[in-house]
Amino acid sequence: MNKFMQIEKIVFGKNNYALCALPNDIEELEQTVKQMGLVDRPVIVLIGGHILPEHANITHQAIDMIAKVAEALDAAVICGGTDVGVMAAIGKARARGGYQFPLIGISPEGTVTWPEGPRNAAPFLPNNEREQLEPHHSHFILVPGNEFGDESKWIVRTATMIAAERNKSVTVLANGGKVSQQDVEEGLQVERPLVVLAGTGRLADDIAESQVRNKLIKVVPAHNRRLLAETLRALLA
Repeated sequence: MNKFMQIEKIVFGKNNYALCALPNDIEELEQTVKQMGLVDRPVIVLIGGHILPEHANITHQAIDMIAKVAEALDAAVICGGTDVGVMAAIGKARARGGYQFPLIGISPEGTVTWPEGPRNAAPFLPNNEREQLEPHHSHFILVPGNEFGDESKWIVRTATMIAAERNKSVTVLANGGKVSQQDVEEGLQVERPLVVLAGTGRLADDIAESQVRNKLIKVVPAHNRRLLAETLRALLA
């Protein structure tokens, strides 16, 4: 493992930048999070994807509450980092609230771009076009890979390292598809509690309606923001 990870800046605009690391191996993660000053705090892993119009209001309100709780608890929030769906929503909620909690985007390097970033094609993505990184994140960890889903094990490991000895972390699922299913399974394997936001569509509603669920899974109606806040605080405080 490298003794020192190079941390760069991605500049999105005047006075708007994020720290960025590009580890070559998952064994470099520990040094990465230490150098970024992200250790020893509660962690919310927010997973999900595109927000369908019929679920937009309820989903955005729930994500606003997640951001508010993260700020109050000085928790780190980890997500996929692109300017799409749930990930865009948490970035905008952070900016709108003027919050300072660490918002960490973890994406496969071969799938994303940013101002002054790579413009070469991403052959495994629709239209071969890279996704833009969301500009209100504070940190990015861009990991080896060319397809969404390559980052799943990195997200799980990063959350564990940031939570450190506190061991206070939770996964929150809003909507979601194939990649989110992978993220759910990875999180449950390390016994991380999963809060499913019912009413946000797709995978989240499928799990919420299932008669058989893992004991680590708690379903919370997305419209019940007070219950969502209480649930997150109980798991993280």
